[in-house]
Amino acid sequence: MNKPEQLRSYTFILATLRYRKLIAFLTRIVIAFRMKKVILIFGMSRSGTSMLGKFLSLGKTSIYMHEPETELMKQHFGPDRHYTQQNFWDFVHAEVPTELKVHTLVCISLFAVLKAPFFSKAIVIKPISFVEVIGESSEALTNANIVYICRHPAGRSESILRQLQHDQGIEEISLEALEQISQDWGRTNKTIKELHRKNPKWLWVFFEKLTGDPVTEFKKLYIQLGLPWNQSIADEIEKSTTGMDGGYYNIQRDSRKQADKWRNSLTAEQIESVRKGTLPFETDLYESF
Repeated sequence: MNKPEQLRSYTFILATLRYRKLIAFLTRIVIAFRMKKVILIFGMSRSGTSMLGKFLSLGKTSIYMHEPETELMKQHFGPDRHYTQQNFWDFVHAEVPTELKVHTLVCISLFAVLKAPFFSKAIVIKPISFVEVIGESSEALTNANIVYICRHPAGRSESILRQLQHDQGIEEISLEALEQISQDWGRTNKTIKELHRKNPKWLWVFFEKLTGDPVTEFKKLYIQLGLPWNQSIADEIEKSTTGMDGGYYNIQRDSRKQADKWRNSLTAEQIESVRKGTLPFETDLYESF
């Protein structure tokens, strides 16, 4: 969305917030009437959500929307605040009400379906900052497909450390901070695991399984989601998951080296901090850890 469109969308979202249940109802009708498949990709940051979203939208009749809620939330953040990436994320996660987040995602889906070309069949949306409202979003958009990706806490922590080094030049963080990151992982995944048990139609996928055999695993996902699969999609996934890495924020990777990279990158003390942070939540998602 360009700036004027962002402002119009944000204004509409605020103006219709009190009518959010009606808008959600109308959105479900529009999705059904226009015969579009809406796929919502959820996951914690640095868990493979970009790879998942982009690879699921490789078909010629699919559209991918990468974190469309971020610019709208920047409108809500306001011009008077001192903007840093950390300040922004703290604001979104702590200060933006649940109902506004859900309504924003509903409206994003509505706008996308209304604007989508006739030939398009699937709209893949990755709202990275709304993972904590996955349950409420599923209730509002009952005819949307929900896919959640989970990554090993040590793998995610190692990726966050590389992100800090890449973006801010921070070479290392304290063991206490690493433990806090892992507590967030445990808390979030325990909550979503319980929600998934109540919503068995959601698809729960593991980063390690997807990167271990990308073509096979994505073919399974395409079939589960009712998306058309063909050899050109398989070739594109194969090309993007082999060879040289394309850079930190690029999905071009030798994917088979990604799952266990943390074993050689983190120290024994760092791994123990990650384990200590996740242990109280007893998610049982990675039994050997």
